[in-house]
Amino acid sequence: MKKNITINLFGSLYAIDEDAYELLNQYQKNMQRYFSRQEGGEEIAEDIERRIAELFDELKASGVEAITIEHMQEIIKRIGNPEEMDNPESENLSEGTEEPHEGRKPKETIHKKLFRNPDDKMLGGVTSGLACFFGIDPLWLRLLMILFAWFSLGTMIVIYLILWIITPEAQTPEDRLRMQGRPVNMENLRDEIMEGARKAGQYATAPETKKTARGCLTVLLDIITAVFKGCLFVFIGGLILILSIVLLFALVMLCLFLISACCGGISEGVFSSSADQAFFNGLVNGSIGQGIYWIASISFIVLSVLTLYIGGHSILRMAGRIAPMNAMKRLALLGTWVVCLAVFIASAIQGNAFYERYRREFYKEKQEREDTAHRQKQLSYLKNEGWTVIRHENCDGYVKSGEYYTGDREMQYIDAWSGNRNMEYELEQTVHMAPGIYRLEAAARTDGHGCEIFAISGGKEQKTQVPIYSNEGGGIWQDAKKKQNDGTVSLGLWRNITEANGGKGYGWSTVRIDSIVTHDGTIRYGVTNIRSRTWDGTWFSATDFKLEKTGNLPQRNPSSIPRKPARHP
Repeated sequence: MKKNITINLFGSLYAIDEDAYELLNQYQKNMQRYFSRQEGGEEIAEDIERRIAELFDELKASGVEAITIEHMQEIIKRIGNPEEMDNPESENLSEGTEEPHEGRKPKETIHKKLFRNPDDKMLGGVTSGLACFFGIDPLWLRLLMILFAWFSLGTMIVIYLILWIITPEAQTPEDRLRMQGRPVNMENLRDEIMEGARKAGQYATAPETKKTARGCLTVLLDIITAVFKGCLFVFIGGLILILSIVLLFALVMLCLFLISACCGGISEGVFSSSADQAFFNGLVNGSIGQGIYWIASISFIVLSVLTLYIGGHSILRMAGRIAPMNAMKRLALLGTWVVCLAVFIASAIQGNAFYERYRREFYKEKQEREDTAHRQKQLSYLKNEGWTVIRHENCDGYVKSGEYYTGDREMQYIDAWSGNRNMEYELEQTVHMAPGIYRLEAAARTDGHGCEIFAISGGKEQKTQVPIYSNEGGGIWQDAKKKQNDGTVSLGLWRNITEANGGKGYGWSTVRIDSIVTHDGTIRYGVTNIRSRTWDGTWFSATDFKLEKTGNLPQRNPSSIPRKPARHP
């Protein structure tokens, strides 16, 4: 049982079965597509439809109630070439008579195109389409595909799947003609449509063909292809999304450059630190005059827009939403894309060189400013503590923190370091005490000979060498360790000393100078590495200077004072 359809053709109603309607619809579409490329093609296609209506009227007049596919095939056979429709006299030309030279139509150029062949396929029709394109037997090409798939360890299978995805299928008679390399004309289109109708009829009358045509392997490969297509679309879509984000970021940065150029710098509060803000403002103000940044920005924007357009067009073409580009448009877009890419790469390299030079200079100046500020801060600390810098050459720093003998990371102490052994550093403090005998104590450490604690009073200099422990152990740490082992102390300051530096100490020792005698109460003391002239280390530290009175000056006995002789009148 077949379903009949009523159609309206030039104001007349005709009953036609479903198969005949599909054949008529396909025939009309192909004729319209074919004649649309010719001048006056719409009128020719309309004449063909009018001719079909006339033949339908003849069938209706002969008593045919519903037009079948056999009637439709006969009608298509009866419709002649456009030349025959325009020149009826040509029908009277005897067979074998040569057509006059003036009316002879120039031979049509044949352009082959690669399609997947749906009429002779084992899987996707790729091999059969390649065989049609190169004019060889599909059997030998299939055998070669199997051998390549075996020896390429499956690489050929991936290539086949890619060809399956990117190669269109020959769905229309026009596609099948181009696949076979036959001219696309009225006669060939008619023959191809009739052949397709014949195959469709055979397919419809043999349902078992449908079962054998789609085996398990074909279904499996269809699933794999669908998954592969989905992954490809996701990848391309993700790439377009990333490019869109990058393009948006580039536009924002370009706007910031323009705003900064107009306003003289980015206002406060945009960046997390004033240094970052100063860096960006300086970069913008310095780069506005660098045309290379403008070239890089413009070329990048054009490159991104072209990439988005080409990618979006490719996705829509693969999805069958739009027609492919013509060769001239593809060539123009590709050439523009390549030129923009080359300009962007060259300008980006030059712009990066400018950026790196500016960055080095900026952070060099920043480091110098920070070092100067840090040095001034250290000198202010020494001044507040009453110290005077006598000598400071070939060494870094004045004060340091982080390795105090109790483990206190915030405690500051005198410190100097140098990568060579030419360091010269001397600090001195002058105090005024009551006349008497004093003892000077200090905590110090060093990694070489020649570091001394000194004291000067009444022109007499006294000094003591600092023990060498480097930055581990030390006399203070050893004393604290001994007291802890003896059980005399268990908590407090001594415990902090023993646990400093992971239990290894920082190398501090107590240095003493006894019997410092002062008659006028003035004592100068400090730390130095230049008085002994035997310095062979690279650093030293000192802290906690304390003067303690240990005795008084001896008093003179009054009886020992000589008396002057008395004068007698």
